Amino acid sequence: MDPFLVTSLIVTLMAFTAIWLIHVPLEDAGIIDYYWGPGFAVIGWSGLAFGAESSGIKLALLGAITVWAARLAGQLILRHGLMNGEDARYLKMRRSGGPQWWWRSLYKVFLLQAVILWLVASPVHAIVMAPSSAALSFVGIAGMALFVAGLAIETVADLQLYRHRLSGQSNLRTLASGLWAYSRHPNYLGEIALWFGLGLAAMDLSGAWWALAGPVALAAVIRFVSLPLTEQHLMDSRSDYAAYAARTPVLFPLPRTQRLTTDPAE
Repeated sequence: MDPFLVTSLIVTLMAFTAIWLIHVPLEDAGIIDYYWGPGFAVIGWSGLAFGAESSGIKLALLGAITVWAARLAGQLILRHGLMNGEDARYLKMRRSGGPQWWWRSLYKVFLLQAVILWLVASPVHAIVMAPSSAALSFVGIAGMALFVAGLAIETVADLQLYRHRLSGQSNLRTLASGLWAYSRHPNYLGEIALWFGLGLAAMDLSGAWWALAGPVALAAVIRFVSLPLTEQHLMDSRSDYAAYAARTPVLFPLPRTQRLTTDPAE
């Protein structure tokens, strides 16, 4: 394995272990989400700090990743601030994990997410490992355009959801306006789009096909793990969600004429 890959894995494992130590007295595993975005930026910038070749294109791409990471971290911090205590996902694990959960959470939550982040970071690894003379072709430029589009979708969707939560209506009715009128999870849609865009740019710059492995893995986790869990929680907690789901695609927007005849689960 390339020394940079080993180093980035060690750095990521150490970071998540440190967050776990902080979470133990707080009894709030939700703080792990704060590092999800910044973790990718840390991998990229630490790679250059540890001696990888630098270039203007690499700096621009890592800068774009950093902007996305900062926005995501800020949004998750704001969201967590509106919660009454620990995130429901982690609270459920804590209640069912028993008195030994405090240390079991190290490998069941924190180190597991560290490995997932490291695997999803394949575009970041490819960018750092690319030669300094490499340049983007039309494919890479198109990939960055997709990245920007995905970031815009995700940003607008999160802003609309944040305003809905601030209104105090989030527990009473489902947000069904704005981007949420076209997709039940436009924030996830934007996340998938931007990662595939970054993967295309990284593959174009480095010539490494595995730069797309992370975006594919992320899309699979979102579609087959995160979405089903979120959907079930919303069905159980909101009386109007079934009707909303019946008329709105779960992820990819469809023409209005197709919505009523499309399976809500796509």
